[in-house]
Amino acid sequence: MKKIIGIIVAAVFVLGFAASAFAIHAEIPAETQAVIATGGTQITLGGELRTRGWYRKNLSGGLPVDKGSYSWYDQRVRLSVDAKVSPNVQGFIQLESNGTNSDPTLHGDNTNDKYTWGTSRGNSGASNAHPNDTLNFLQAWILYTGQGLFGVPAGLKIGHMPLSLSYGQFFDHTQMGDDALVFFVNPVKEMHIAALTIKLAESLSINNTGVVYSNSITDNTDDLDAYVGLITYKFSDAITAGLNYTFLNNSDLGMSQQDLGLHANGNVAGFGYKAQVDFQFGKVLKDVPGVDELTFKGWAAQLNADYNLDAFKIRGTFAYGSGEKDATDGDIKEFTPYVGNIQNYSFIYEYQAATTAYNKTGVLNPAAPSNGHSAGIANTTYVNLGGDWKATKDVTLSLDGYWFWATETGAWEDLTGRNVSNNAGWEIDGKIKYQVAKNLTYQIDAGYFDSGSFYDDAYNIDKKGVTVLRHLLQLTF
Repeated sequence: MKKIIGIIVAAVFVLGFAASAFAIHAEIPAETQAVIATGGTQITLGGELRTRGWYRKNLSGGLPVDKGSYSWYDQRVRLSVDAKVSPNVQGFIQLESNGTNSDPTLHGDNTNDKYTWGTSRGNSGASNAHPNDTLNFLQAWILYTGQGLFGVPAGLKIGHMPLSLSYGQFFDHTQMGDDALVFFVNPVKEMHIAALTIKLAESLSINNTGVVYSNSITDNTDDLDAYVGLITYKFSDAITAGLNYTFLNNSDLGMSQQDLGLHANGNVAGFGYKAQVDFQFGKVLKDVPGVDELTFKGWAAQLNADYNLDAFKIRGTFAYGSGEKDATDGDIKEFTPYVGNIQNYSFIYEYQAATTAYNKTGVLNPAAPSNGHSAGIANTTYVNLGGDWKATKDVTLSLDGYWFWATETGAWEDLTGRNVSNNAGWEIDGKIKYQVAKNLTYQIDAGYFDSGSFYDDAYNIDKKGVTVLRHLLQLTF
């Protein structure tokens, strides 16, 4: 039924939009070379080639243990077609490499975005072979804009697209995107209102062996869907504020997770800031036979500030994600985010190492990063101080320091039966970015993570300091 309603609502929106000259997206830059198709359609071809070299020491399965050092190269390929059929109609397709799998019959992993050098299996000696990789759709969407139904700029966007709410604390799927319907309207220049329905999983259910994934489209009760409403308003340069509400539903999982997010940003007397807070409520595993239901009660807050001093920018962040005090009660007090495996804040902790997240459900937010998921700031409190220096027109240097704590350790102590420290460690990251030529950049990242006593206690390991080096060359066209 909910799928039929979605189709009807979409049809009403489309029929209500009369053609106008309004366009949401920026025009193609004058220097861009475009292909002119039949009927005046403007086609722009684009792409990206990214090659990275990595070095790691003392990191295995996300844990800071004595692993020794190892290194590798990987590569990502992107190709895109941007079709401006008219000022009101746009279609966009972007293809991306989908990863490496050791089994040549599987071709790749669609929660990955890179090909790792040397993993192809050739006819002899594992050589002289195509990369064990294929291309997936990273984006494929249609955008229609107009003023007919409401008399103000409005539009419909449908397809697979990158999505994020506020500043990505709760939900950030800009890495690989989701299938979604987006309706939006701008009643006045300063205001943006949108409603979204997002298909996060077509088939996701549970049985006596745990969570089950399948590909059936004939059962609506096993879908994981998100319904979002949001509004932002720019009051002045000093403050742009907004709120968003998300309802995630899966009947088979007894899931009705909800998140209410508030955010603001602006510039006051040369100080830039971004602030956000999220509150979670709802249930999961409700009415699932043989399983105790859990109630979401997590929350998170973050404040980012910066100040420019000519060629210098000073930055600071404080972030708090709630955690679990008790391993056995019926509450999920730990903040539960949905964020991709990108560098959400530090270079090692969360992006490459396991965090202090407890993950009471066992499914929704694992602590160790994977190709399509990171733990965000679940059960993590951190402070960051950093800066950027534009040394020359083409060279920017950055330095960041982080201090991490487990927000709560009670659930970990219940699990392990011993005292668990909240000291998760500290990290220092450095970066050099060099604009070699137009659209060609070279970047070097270096990080050292001195993991704290939390890892000794919670994981019962002999922790080690983690070192990661990375350099990358990226060409966009």
